[in-house]
Amino acid sequence: MIIKIKSHKKPSFLKLLDYMVNDKDRLFDKEGKSFAITYNLKGDSIEEWDKQFRANEEYRQHKRVNSVILTHEILSWHRDDAKDISLGKLEDMARAYIQKRNPNGMYVAVPHFDKEHYHVHICTSGIEYRTGKTMRLAKKDLQELKQKIQQYQLDKYPELSKSIVNHGKQKKEYALLFENEYQYQQRTGRATDKEQVIGMLKTCYKKANSKEDFFGMLKDCGLSTYVRGGRISGVVLNERKFRLRTLGFTEERLQELEKTLNQSKELSELRKKTNEKTKEKIISRRR
Repeated sequence: MIIKIKSHKKPSFLKLLDYMVNDKDRLFDKEGKSFAITYNLKGDSIEEWDKQFRANEEYRQHKRVNSVILTHEILSWHRDDAKDISLGKLEDMARAYIQKRNPNGMYVAVPHFDKEHYHVHICTSGIEYRTGKTMRLAKKDLQELKQKIQQYQLDKYPELSKSIVNHGKQKKEYALLFENEYQYQQRTGRATDKEQVIGMLKTCYKKANSKEDFFGMLKDCGLSTYVRGGRISGVVLNERKFRLRTLGFTEERLQELEKTLNQSKELSELRKKTNEKTKEKIISRRR
């Protein structure tokens, strides 16, 4: 996902909250439902939230003329992932973002849909709730936040492959990428097809219990497979073929999934036999 943060040095809470809650682009499902996450805030109106944001400013430890009073933060996803996005996923990722951003802050988060892509607007306090400590993020902290929330998205929602972004990684970390792909990342800030594939392969492998399960998950993520020599040897994304072996997913590595499956079956059988013996002993004692 893409993360944008805009600082405000005036207490324009009400203006931002009004836009977030009442604008025509606010997202509602077919049943007319939406969500408004309120964190460290009470009530259900923008006027109540505005008062609490302003009251919390009294706790500010270091007051300056140019202090950041609030930040307008936006989480957005690529329009090509729109078919796989739901209100539930947006709310879950927004809550995860808040926890990773700073669980001591004050937040209101509301979903919007505009120009064929989904995004969540977040009104964030400039200082922590009742401590007065700044909520400012240093450049390094912001990069870490972006990487953490993207990893959360990758692990939980690998189908959102078009929304993977290059968040500050260095060239040496891209041994599997060609030079032209790296240059594409530098120009656009977006992940290449190869990086998207690698991310989905890693996530699906981590969750899979067997080879069949692994390839099924890849299919659900929009990756089709192709066969060479009588077995699946690669995947296809955007009409480009990627060999599993080249990306580090050798046949030996895939066989590890089968070992895990067999071990699970053996453990299940052992438990079944143990339970049967236990039942027999109980019945025998009753007799």
